[in-house]
Amino acid sequence: MALRAYRQPIPAARHARRPELTLASASRLRERLWNLLPLAVSLFLASSVFWGTFLAPQVLAVGIIVFFTYWLIRSYAVVVACIIGLRRLKEWKATNWQSKFCAWLPDHPDTPEWSWPRHMVIIPNYKESESGLARTLDSLAAQRNAAQLVIVMAMEAREDDARPKASRLLMRYRTRFGDMFATYHPAGLPGETPGKGSNEAWAAREAHIRLIEDGGQDISRYTVTSCDADAVFHPRHFEALNYLFLTAGNRYRTFWQPAIFNSNNIWDIPAPLRIPDGLSGINRLSNLVMPGSVKFPTSCYSLSWQMLHEVDYWDEEVIPEDWHVYLKCCYSLGDEVHVEGLFLPLGNDCVLTDKYTKTLRAHYAQSVRHAWGASDIPYAWRSSGHRDSPLGLKRRLLLAGAVTKVHALWMAQWYIITLGNLFPIFITEYTGLASMPGWWMARPPFVGSLPGPAWHIGAMSRGDFSDPVGFMINVNLAGALIYFCLFPLIAMAIIEWKTRGPRPAYVSRKAVAGGFLMWPLMAVITFAFASLPALHAQLKLASGKGLVYRVAEKGSRQASAAAAPAAESAVEPVGAAGGQ
Repeated sequence: MALRAYRQPIPAARHARRPELTLASASRLRERLWNLLPLAVSLFLASSVFWGTFLAPQVLAVGIIVFFTYWLIRSYAVVVACIIGLRRLKEWKATNWQSKFCAWLPDHPDTPEWSWPRHMVIIPNYKESESGLARTLDSLAAQRNAAQLVIVMAMEAREDDARPKASRLLMRYRTRFGDMFATYHPAGLPGETPGKGSNEAWAAREAHIRLIEDGGQDISRYTVTSCDADAVFHPRHFEALNYLFLTAGNRYRTFWQPAIFNSNNIWDIPAPLRIPDGLSGINRLSNLVMPGSVKFPTSCYSLSWQMLHEVDYWDEEVIPEDWHVYLKCCYSLGDEVHVEGLFLPLGNDCVLTDKYTKTLRAHYAQSVRHAWGASDIPYAWRSSGHRDSPLGLKRRLLLAGAVTKVHALWMAQWYIITLGNLFPIFITEYTGLASMPGWWMARPPFVGSLPGPAWHIGAMSRGDFSDPVGFMINVNLAGALIYFCLFPLIAMAIIEWKTRGPRPAYVSRKAVAGGFLMWPLMAVITFAFASLPALHAQLKLASGKGLVYRVAEKGSRQASAAAAPAAESAVEPVGAAGGQ
């Protein structure tokens, strides 16, 4: 089938002046105040459990009931959305996307042909193993429309082995794609923070010179996929993206987000880490499905090259590039910018080193880097007040509020859920230092006692250890709400188990049982690897010290032992904005 010339008319909005969004305030004082905002909101919410018990018991009582009601509804909604999402994954895996496009095409005769799009995949990497990059390239070469793919190996010039490694990979894979080449991001460019975003921005601009300016190709036919160096794509991923790009209502204002699971090596990591890493995939999938949820692109995502070029690519100073580039597109281009789900699984690696405790420390460091996305809170609120932004006021506030909520609750929700009921009850009932409302303390008549372990904290606080634990829980309304969140948690544990993939032969049944025994310790695990890293990141942001970007060690159990010497050198600081 011959490729006919096609160029979609450029939207009139492209000719409008794009607002100049600022990454920092005009004065150092205002910048420090803005950077205090995430920490201030998080600490206010987390500490309200304590000071609210004494200073505003009525307000705290209502606030806890409202939050626990929200949490209960959200918990069941996540389970339902995840079940729906898993069904969609199954349907999308079985779909013949080219046939589906051919059935759609007769009613849309002005649409370009199936072979018209090109899909540029940028793979930023620094000291990644050649075997790991080859695994990602193998998954791309296995795409049924691999001839439509343009692969950009975004290397870092400061890596000693970058050029020979890129040359070997180009020699091995170049003929399997429509095009493949390497770019080399120079070190020490003014105003840059070394990391994924700055490398991608350099690679995309180099590709623009090669393909568009010198090659004379049409930028409007391209998507760009931001690809992690450990990503493993489903064999039909880019067929589905091809279909979505061709049939989109506005292909030049859309992000496409696959269902990302940390599934590549989840059996190999320490059992405590399987809970946060496994649940992250469940939450990402459910968020793609839930109506009304504010969707952001995460980690590996696709968008049109035309839109990316309009906003001048990723901001090189920013470490959390995924949410930031989406916010930049929204505030620069208006309400049409949105995220759509691409319901095919994409596997990523979990952090894994050659030692158990070292892996725990590396996971914590990665969590701090992910939580550095709190730096988008000041950016979102400043951009919301930009007079030239074409984004509507409602959407401005929705996006800024969503970013704030996610990062504030990332740190604070542990305190609210774990202590929001226990602390006020203990202080009121056993010490008399505070007085929570009677309606809040009372046991609701429709609940009564609920089965489960009940620690007799009040008796033990008075020195009576004769009966430390019972097996029926007397709960108030807040306790009942959080109690019934247990059932969706069990459901999520089962779903996470099913999405993990088959148990490798080298993982014993005893190790599997040990993994399930980690779930009762979820409160400890989520504090150590979610709430505490978020607090750490927000404290660094407020202090103005910046973040040292560290490359996380990843791989499999079999590879980690052999790669230990190289892995030791892979985890090192590669720079920071604002100092060390």
